[in-house]
Amino acid sequence: MQKTVDGEPVDQFIRRHMAGDFLLWSPNIQSEAFLNWDRIWATRTIEKGTPKLLPVSAEPLDITFESGGATHTIDDLMRWEFVSGLIVIKDGEIKLERYARGLNVERCWQSSSMVKSLAAILIGAAIQDGAIQSIEQKVTDFLPDFAGTPYESVTIRDLLHMASGVEWVENTDDLSTDVAEHYIKVIAARRPDYILDYLKTRPRANPAGTQFYYNTGDTFLLSHILSRATGKSVAQYCSEKLWQPMGFEQDGYFILDSDDGHEVVGSCCGASLRDYARWGLFMLSDGVIDGQRVVPEGWVKACTSPTAPNFAFDFGGERGVAGGADTAFEGYGYLWWVRQGGDYQALGSYGQWIYVSPANNTVAVILGAVPRHVYMTPEEAALHRNSSHCGSEMRLDFIKAAMSALA
Repeated sequence: MQKTVDGEPVDQFIRRHMAGDFLLWSPNIQSEAFLNWDRIWATRTIEKGTPKLLPVSAEPLDITFESGGATHTIDDLMRWEFVSGLIVIKDGEIKLERYARGLNVERCWQSSSMVKSLAAILIGAAIQDGAIQSIEQKVTDFLPDFAGTPYESVTIRDLLHMASGVEWVENTDDLSTDVAEHYIKVIAARRPDYILDYLKTRPRANPAGTQFYYNTGDTFLLSHILSRATGKSVAQYCSEKLWQPMGFEQDGYFILDSDDGHEVVGSCCGASLRDYARWGLFMLSDGVIDGQRVVPEGWVKACTSPTAPNFAFDFGGERGVAGGADTAFEGYGYLWWVRQGGDYQALGSYGQWIYVSPANNTVAVILGAVPRHVYMTPEEAALHRNSSHCGSEMRLDFIKAAMSALA
């Protein structure tokens, strides 16, 4: 086995550094790495069952739409939004499906933070099964070793609302912040138990349940709560509750905190384009699959209602400060972003969107590899000037035009 001068296996050295810096990857790396996520990180498979294929429209949607004072085509959207996968499903039928950047119908693409919304579905399933009695249960009911820490007063509801009040800095533009230094880098290095141990050291910033603050670290506690409550790995439980009964077409995966470690439900799972759309279809069905209720009645509504306290979101990680990004949303529910008019979405860095419109019975998924502004041309940077790295308003303009065309 080839080793570095420090004695570390070369493949481990490359993987650790590559993965640890993924928040700032160049476009050279992004697309191929997002396709090969399970070769970079430790993962656990979410096993599919018998696929249930979605009907495909005989006449694919082909529209132009207005955005930024100009008329654009779907090809423009693919180009300017760095899109790898695009699908629109109306009334359960695929109306549009496009692929680029190496993605195809059979391959997985990493989700970034969209997986948080999947975690909310699984928490609901555990409540429906009786494994979790209530979202008012405390973290310490499942993780007693957090007694004596600020998490002692935190409930599952607080975690779902991103309102634990525990100190954490979420700024993915700065590799010295909590989310980079004590979360991404240690997952890349595959250090078991590090995240749990680090969270125990955090002081309190706000009283629990009083202030929304986007905290990816807290979601790791939800993963442990799920596995301890159900007695199963999160991947196995997800397979049994969603992947198999709903007929997902491809195996998915969760990344793990270490080799054969614990699932991470806050970042970067893997699924195919069509299977991401099935998350949205599940929500449109009010959490019922083939007549069987998977989450409690009212759970989907609770997930997608803007109930997180004192909602304010700033990409720079300031606590309780409106940074402009929050103006795109009415608020935050249980790990789902809520838009005006009852629409809602799962959202992930680098352009990962699942957009659900109950009023239009429509799900749209846009996957991509949006680079940091420093890697953009002046024209690209101008388009994305207010978008951070999640995609610009062109995406929303397209979705609205598509729903109008399909009405």
